[in-house]
Parts: sequence; structure tokens; C-alpha cells
Amino acid sequence: AAALRAPLAPRRAAAAARPAAARAVRMGLARQVDTAEFEEAIQDCSTPILLDVFATWCGPCQFMAPALEEVAQKLEGKVRVLKIDSDAEPDVSNTLQIRGLPTILLINDMSVIMRVEGALEANELLQLVDHYLFGGPPPQLGENLESVGPTQ
Repeated sequence: AAALRAPLAPRRAAAAARPAAARAVRMGLARQVDTAEFEEAIQDCSTPILLDVFATWCGPCQFMAPALEEVAQKLEGKVRVLKIDSDAEPDVSNTLQIRGLPTILLINDMSVIMRVEGALEANELLQLVDHYLFGGPPPQLGENLESVGPTQ
């Protein structure tokens, strides 16, 4: 938990100084956040987080945008769906050890409990959330994924 907070603190003041419109882009229920907003979100343990680490130039990342919005709608009130641009927020990417895009992380109680690299469809995202956050059956995922599983 401390590993998620410590490296991000120095950028908090700089990010907070930017106008609110520049800090968050609302895309329906899936919300793009910056470093300071992400740091604040992980400290709120009331609901788990599905985090999409993406880049604007990444085709598979753009492919996933509608799926993330669908998941956010279906899980509203149960899971917060956040997006963070790896190029705009390199400190978060480094702290989370992002090596491929898109990367999906499930965060609960300030800890990353699952990560997967590669584009996913809405039904695959829902299976991951159900299994890792709510004790559902193991997900049946496509073979296009780089890695999937609990973090160590």
C-alpha cells in the first residue's frame, strides 16, 4: 500500500495546481484521472477500482474504451472504473510497473490484486471483476493476453 502512495506524493502539488478541466476528462462513468486524483482514489477503500492504463496512440487501448464504459455502467456503485494516460502520468506507470498497454489493474484496499496486459472485451472484464473482487468463477479469457493473474 505504501508503495502506491510514496512515489506519487511529489507530483500532487503540481497536479493540483492545474485547472480542474485539465485534470479529469469525464467519459461517462469511466473517468480519466491524473496522478493526484489517482492517489486520492486509491485511498478511498469504500469500493474497489478497475484501472485502465492506456495511451492515446495505442490502438488496442482505444478499442477497449467502449468496453470500459459498458463495464462502468454495469458495475456502477460496486466498482469505480478509472483510466490513466501512461504518457501524461509516467510516475503512476512507473510505480505500477506498467510494461505493456493496455494494462488493466484491479485495486482493492490500496493493493493491486490482479493485473492483465492486452485488450479485453466487456464480458472478459466483467468475468475478471466477478472472480477477483467478488469470488465468482474463474474467468474464461481469450488468448490475446500477455499475462493475467494475481499480483505477488
